[in-house]
Amino acid sequence: MTASRLLLVHGAWHGAWCWERLIPRLRARGLDVDTIDLPSHGPATDSLGDLYADADAVRSRLDAYREPVLLVGHSYGGMVITDTGAHEAVAGLVYLCAFLPSASQTLLDLFSAPAPDGESSSELVAHLAVSEDGNATSLVPDGAAQAFYADCDPADQQWALGQLDFQGAASATQAPRQLAWQAKPTTYVVCSEDRAIPAWQQRAMALHANHVVELRTSHSPFLAAPGSLAEILVAAARAR
Repeated sequence: MTASRLLLVHGAWHGAWCWERLIPRLRARGLDVDTIDLPSHGPATDSLGDLYADADAVRSRLDAYREPVLLVGHSYGGMVITDTGAHEAVAGLVYLCAFLPSASQTLLDLFSAPAPDGESSSELVAHLAVSEDGNATSLVPDGAAQAFYADCDPADQQWALGQLDFQGAASATQAPRQLAWQAKPTTYVVCSEDRAIPAWQQRAMALHANHVVELRTSHSPFLAAPGSLAEILVAAARAR
């Protein structure tokens, strides 16, 4: 089953704004594109949602669709689409350098997995900060620039850094209530130069996918290589 519409689900600390460079390229290829702002992120720490609030927000959006949808999750967004992607409107899933959990795995479990000998761990670990009330996390800007946007244009780096928000801490401690990748055709896009989720870890998670593609980019191909990413997503949407 092909999909004529994409729903793009952003990662932690990000928002729907991160897809701005990608959307016109997808629409130029004849696809309808929607985005969503997840309730687990925002400018204040006292009213942030968790993983289940995020998944329920995506599920509510899916309820409104009458045509098949390709559900795309970036980074933490992989946790969200895992929980909600078995929805009947979903034609397939794309994990974009995203966390793809097994049963009972939380984001914290995956994020803290030890690196194999000779491999590097996530650079984000050293740049995380917890809010005073303990409800949220944020990122040190210089560290985020290198972990997320190392191969992006400097102007794009500064633009993106200025948009980052708090992320609800609870979203990292919950496991998805279902594993959508067991029920839906799944593509995993490995970003081989990623410093936030190392390529070795992406490739391990991608073993659960039906199809794997690699891009030689950082953690943010929607900024670093939007044209190449658009081609991959178009192919996934049109695959039978």
